[in-house]
Formats: sequence, structure tokens, C-alpha cells
Amino acid sequence: MMNSIQKQVKVVLSPSKEQYTQIRAQFLASTGSDNYYDNPEFFDELVKMSQTEWTLENVTFTEAQAFAEPIRIANPDQCVSLYNEDAGSFIGNTSWNDQIQMFWEYPVYTEAGAEIMLIRETEAADQGLIAAWE
Repeated sequence: MMNSIQKQVKVVLSPSKEQYTQIRAQFLASTGSDNYYDNPEFFDELVKMSQTEWTLENVTFTEAQAFAEPIRIANPDQCVSLYNEDAGSFIGNTSWNDQIQMFWEYPVYTEAGAEIMLIRETEAADQGLIAAWE
């Protein structure tokens, strides 16, 4: 799946923590509730309005991950996910900070990502740490 050409892959950057604070405030002001399950469709609409999305055409998921990695590094507390709605495929990446902190053995797709992970792997080995999923 990772190396087969996809007609279209959407790369979606989640809202920031500050944006989620605004989303929750707007939801409360609009619905009178702080329980997102009271109106999940409306909450999802608010979230979607604060997402940033790129659409890539005729790429593999590996190529899409390489496109997404600099975005992940630049927005380390936000999640970047990949979607292929035609095939129903989805890759939900952890945030870059979580990957550095707990999942440093997950694959990376760029030279910059590889350099950062090499530093983290060396640091973890020096401290006797293992990745969270090992």
C-alpha cells in the first residue's frame, strides 16, 4: 500500500492547542454545552474549519509522508494525517513531539527527519531507554 500510486492523498494538519481552545469556546457559546457528544457533527465542522489541508495527486503514501514530514517538524504538537478517500485508506501520524519522545523508532521520510531521529536514538541508547512500542 505504501508504494502504490494513489490517485489523490489529502494531507491534513490538525488544529493547534490554541485553536482547539477557541473551538471549544465557540462550541460552548453556540450550543450551551461543553459535551462534544451533544452535537458531534457541529464540533467536527468547527475542527475542520481550523485544519489545514493539502491535496496531492498521483503520489504514493511514502511520497505523501515525505511531503508531510517537514510540516510535522514545523508543527511539532499537531498531528498530520493522510487520507485516500477513494480507497478508504488513512494514516494517522502521532505528533512529531510524541514521536521524538516515545516512538523514535517509527520510520522517517526525509534527511532532516533522519538526522533528528539519529540524535534521539543516540540519546535514548545513552540513557538506556526503549521506544514505547517495543
